[in-house]
Amino acid sequence: MKLALKDVKVVEYGSLISAPYCGKLLADLGAEVIKVEEPVQGDIARRRPPFHEDIPGTERSGLFLYLNTNKLGVTLSLEKATGREIFQKLIKNSDILIEDTMPGEMAELGLDYSDLKSLNPSLVMTSITPFGQTGPYKDYKGSDLISWHMAGSGYVCPRWGGSAELEPLNVMHLASFLTGIAAAIGTMSALHVQRRTGLGQQVDVSQLEANIIGAGQMATYWPYEHWYASRSSRCTIAPEHFIKCKDGWVCVHASGEQHWRRLVDAMGNPDWANEERFQKDLGRGEHWDSLEALITEWAANYTKAELFKLAKEKRIPLAPVNTMTEVMESQQFKERDFFVDGEHPETGKLTYPGAPYKFSETPCSIRKPAPLLGQHNEDVYCNQLGYTKRELTKMYGAGII
Repeated sequence: MKLALKDVKVVEYGSLISAPYCGKLLADLGAEVIKVEEPVQGDIARRRPPFHEDIPGTERSGLFLYLNTNKLGVTLSLEKATGREIFQKLIKNSDILIEDTMPGEMAELGLDYSDLKSLNPSLVMTSITPFGQTGPYKDYKGSDLISWHMAGSGYVCPRWGGSAELEPLNVMHLASFLTGIAAAIGTMSALHVQRRTGLGQQVDVSQLEANIIGAGQMATYWPYEHWYASRSSRCTIAPEHFIKCKDGWVCVHASGEQHWRRLVDAMGNPDWANEERFQKDLGRGEHWDSLEALITEWAANYTKAELFKLAKEKRIPLAPVNTMTEVMESQQFKERDFFVDGEHPETGKLTYPGAPYKFSETPCSIRKPAPLLGQHNEDVYCNQLGYTKRELTKMYGAGII
């Protein structure tokens, strides 16, 4: 099988989601990613649920198993001088370093970009932090929740189905995954420059800035119109909302006149649709409370599947709000082989989301499961860096690996 990033070598020194997801995106495309974890405890994600069969364990976290497919796993303490020497040897042989330490931490270890580029001038070092390497907040610690809301994204959650009086909501882990995607894009762009010019560089990724996109159009409305959305469920133009039906919810986006007329036709052209207050989208928005009740009364006679079928026939922008079970059973995902199975020595066969893109010549694939803690120490340290098994045993005893 041809792999898009077959000759790319990556060291990943990160935990939880953003850095590991960035590394996973590269590994699934064929890069050799060596994941460096702290001895004994490993990546924090190993201790985060959900756990396979609800049994906690270092090798049973669904979050960790998904984020670390196709990687080699080693343990290494950068607090030890020998550990730092080994890390430098890894960097000398690598194209990319992905790390998520706070600004200044790598410098304290003698491993910041200025130190490492002297060892490897072509190194691309992607540094992921809550607020970036500069600015008044650079030394502040952060989290998924903090980044989501400081970026303004949480202000409009929930946008629909909520109330302006309700507190903002967090979309679980979305901030971290968006940051991982941004980091992967930045890394690949820097790699492209490296391959053309031999020039390495540091890619400074701010989780806060990566999540401005979560606010959607709100981020562009304010600079130009000084207007921002509310969490209120009231539609400005309607119907653009969620509608409850017989077995759940559908989302409908039929505020345009042609779509509205098709929806009216699908509802059997009820008399109330001819009332003056419902003739324009702004009027329908102004009287949304009344309109919602009327549409819901009609939708209550149908299942999500029946409404989706009707919408396709009538060309109405309407779709079911799917549960994860329905997502997994969707024929669309099955036809595209999106969900893929992978074997893991601790959990057996598990199903994972695949790549959201298809390459005709160099497809993504899950070729091996997430590594056991320290699984590839001998492979990397002995076979790649030249240490002996006796030296490896001593390093185990000293807590270096």
